Amino acid sequence: MMKKLAAVFLLAAVILCAGCIAEERTAQPGDRVFVYYTLSLDDGTVHESNVGKTPLEFVVGAGQMISGFDAAVSGMKVGETKKIRLAPSEAYGEITEAMMQDMKISELQESLGEIPAEGEILTVTVQTDAGYQQMYAKVMKVDNEVGIVSLAFMRMPLVGEYLTFEITLDSIV
Repeated sequence: MMKKLAAVFLLAAVILCAGCIAEERTAQPGDRVFVYYTLSLDDGTVHESNVGKTPLEFVVGAGQMISGFDAAVSGMKVGETKKIRLAPSEAYGEITEAMMQDMKISELQESLGEIPAEGEILTVTVQTDAGYQQMYAKVMKVDNEVGIVSLAFMRMPLVGEYLTFEITLDSIV
């Protein structure tokens, strides 16, 4: 009789405790997280990665990361890996008309020594009211007939790009 009673209490304890086991925690807005990531471009080249190095630390939903990356980490479990492709609007933004400027091919060739190819990104120094700043200029179009190169000036070299991230959530603090 004692064995049966002990077995009933043990079974009851197991059933009660089964409901007490917490679900695996997921990253939520306000959580400080540590992630490993690899960023690839559409042509397959790896632009950057911290895999095997120090994990990236940020607070989910605090605006510290590009919106698509932030949204992808929200809801991930520790140890989970996911691969996402972000449109420019979810990453560093679109190239706009305000960024565009035409330049004579001869002027560009004189300063560079060659005519850059369409899609090439140049590092340039520009003078602003705040002094000299480093920017990037993406060659949007080379029109040899007219002798003009159309450039998009931007602060980040990945503006207008689709980005693929492979993200692994290392920990949540």
